[in-house]
Amino acid sequence: MFGGVLFRAVYTSMNHRFNLSDFRSVLKTVYLGMQKIVGEARGSCVSFTPRKVLEFGGVDTTAPVALTLVKHILERLVEAGLMQRDDSRARTRYVLCKNSPLWQKLRGGDTDTLKMLEEITAE
Repeated sequence: MFGGVLFRAVYTSMNHRFNLSDFRSVLKTVYLGMQKIVGEARGSCVSFTPRKVLEFGGVDTTAPVALTLVKHILERLVEAGLMQRDDSRARTRYVLCKNSPLWQKLRGGDTDTLKMLEEITAE
């Protein structure tokens, strides 16, 4: 509720609707963004911010709540040991390398990857 009015942000992209009140749609956007980032990688590691994940996922928004949800998902992946956090810069970046099982799943287009992300973030 925002000032007595239900506040519900829905963003549309080329591929799907991004509804902030539906965590699964946010998770799917993160999955698609990370899949594209890894798919376009030229080296052995990629680093990105929550905003870049949204951009690569097809959603152009700077809504703080959207960035917070993406950051929550990325932090859960760090806690699960699937990627790393880089705090050495002004903005926190997340690092995913080829030796991670997540990289292989994203790069190979594994159909169970989204389900794995759901399980990790549900804990």
